[in-house]
Amino acid sequence: MSKKKESLVPYDQVSPGFEAMYTGETSSAPVRKNEMISTLYSDDHGNLIRQWCTIPWIFPNEEGEWKAGEWDDTVKYLCDMQARLGPLNDSIRLLRCHITSLIPCDSGLPVTVDELLFAIAREKLERSSFKNGCMCSGLGCQLKTSQPQQMESTKTIYAVLKAYLAGEPKHNAVKAYPEAAGFINRSYQWLGPVSELSKIQRLMLDRMLLMFDFFIKLSYTGTAPQPHLEGSRLQDIEAMGKDVFYDENGRGVRLDTEISDLAGLPKIRPEWDPAYRKTLDTIKEGQKQSLYKTCCAIASGIHTASDCHHNTFRYIESWIHGIGTGQLGIPTREGQAEKRRLGQMLFGYALGLDRWLMRVPLQFLLLDLGHIDLGFNPRNNIVRVYACLGEEVTAVKEWLAACLWYNLVHNQQGGLIGSLTLSHTDLIQQCKDKGIIVHAWMDSALGQDA
Repeated sequence: MSKKKESLVPYDQVSPGFEAMYTGETSSAPVRKNEMISTLYSDDHGNLIRQWCTIPWIFPNEEGEWKAGEWDDTVKYLCDMQARLGPLNDSIRLLRCHITSLIPCDSGLPVTVDELLFAIAREKLERSSFKNGCMCSGLGCQLKTSQPQQMESTKTIYAVLKAYLAGEPKHNAVKAYPEAAGFINRSYQWLGPVSELSKIQRLMLDRMLLMFDFFIKLSYTGTAPQPHLEGSRLQDIEAMGKDVFYDENGRGVRLDTEISDLAGLPKIRPEWDPAYRKTLDTIKEGQKQSLYKTCCAIASGIHTASDCHHNTFRYIESWIHGIGTGQLGIPTREGQAEKRRLGQMLFGYALGLDRWLMRVPLQFLLLDLGHIDLGFNPRNNIVRVYACLGEEVTAVKEWLAACLWYNLVHNQQGGLIGSLTLSHTDLIQQCKDKGIIVHAWMDSALGQDA
């Protein structure tokens, strides 16, 4: 008999640092294969099991094998903490999974962090919890969105741009979508009369609108569970991803080629392409370089097609501004404001978790910080950590708090230290120079173990 779909496998069958659940299917032949972020394998009874790592952004190799022996000391310590806890109930395991699914660059911060802090204090998820990332979300709870009306807003932008291209006057668009009047006024101003658009600008708008096909059909901000990329959804994502980004015969690459040929530009490359920066540096003429930047930004999407990113709508406005004016940067928007907001917020949460784990009383922590000018005030997020977690410290609660700390600090997608896409190096160094670090607890723990 097949096991119930999405039920967790017995705890003694998983190793610390991993989780696994039954798919509800069986196989008569042995199975082990890679599923991008997880491994699918069969047990002795033919039940198919999906396994993933609870340490953010650690994935199996092509054969579906995991190399836990290559983990650093911090990850090993978290796994040792888990091993010392003994058997864990399903509520704790599902909460740990939800901590894993949080991605720091997600648009739901800070509410998704606060919700996890409350859940850690209770050692149980709310029945309805925020979707907090685009991977491994939706296990053991009914998801709710932290971004109400995002899909409607995306469709509005798409409709406004299509109306603009069709020659609809601005006042008609404002009348149809009064809630978006500011966006409409800015877009029409930047783009200018549609009759005066160059062929290149029209092609760039067509290229930009390809992203909306993806966002409208496959949004990451809704309430659909995404425990894993599988089945028809995975196929849809792969097919649209190829069409918009990767396939040489896809609409995206074809439009990029047409634009570059018409504008006399080098091959348009997504910004994540290692050759992008080198190619950009070969363009000496300033206007062409700005045009190339805009084209490559649009070709990059929002970290491909992550409409759950905290900068989603800022990216979209930048594309429109770039198409209309030739410059990605918008003068009326403060540069790097989101980076600073996110870095300072993460630092406050991480510092609060670090000191809570060290048993430093909130009052003395805040007193000490009052004599140090960090360039920002982390008080609000520190207070949230202490208020949500409370005074009682259990071994399970300590481990869960440490796991959340690790995710916020070391996650490669938006983490404070471990980020591949957003670096907060300057902020970390600025605070370190003032004697404030966010990893004192772990440093002490590893030193004791040495």
